[in-house]
Amino acid sequence: MIIDAVIEDPKGATCRHYLDRRTGEWQAVPYPFTVDPWPANYGFLPGTHNPADDDELDVIVLAREPLATGTQLPVRPVALLRLADGDHKILVVAVSDPVYGGIAALDDVPAADLTAIEQWFPEKGRFLGWEDAAGAEALITSAGTAGQAPASGTALP
Repeated sequence: MIIDAVIEDPKGATCRHYLDRRTGEWQAVPYPFTVDPWPANYGFLPGTHNPADDDELDVIVLAREPLATGTQLPVRPVALLRLADGDHKILVVAVSDPVYGGIAALDDVPAADLTAIEQWFPEKGRFLGWEDAAGAEALITSAGTAGQAPASGTALP
């Protein structure tokens, strides 16, 4: 499964970026709960719905370099990060990335990357564990991306 993702927060960011749907402009606000930089790029899957937060499904995007806010790119799901509040995160790889693009399964993801992501969610009991790509794909399909068009590799407004 290859689908589109949109980057909100580049790898290394220490503030939260979001798309103001009313104006079409990206906004940046401080994180209320952490000062640690994002260990990977963070974004969402357009055309999905996550009932846990009434927003799109969240993705953690593994790529060699930080990706700019608003970048839209093709990704492959490799795992599902389960969180106690139900706001699960899909771990994906940028398919064109020279380092991560060939990864297709959770077992292929470098352990250091998984550890860094797990440690970014420090609240005790929040992190419930990892599921494989099949779990991630099932969540994506149920959230509404089955007919999503291929990624364009462009940036949103």
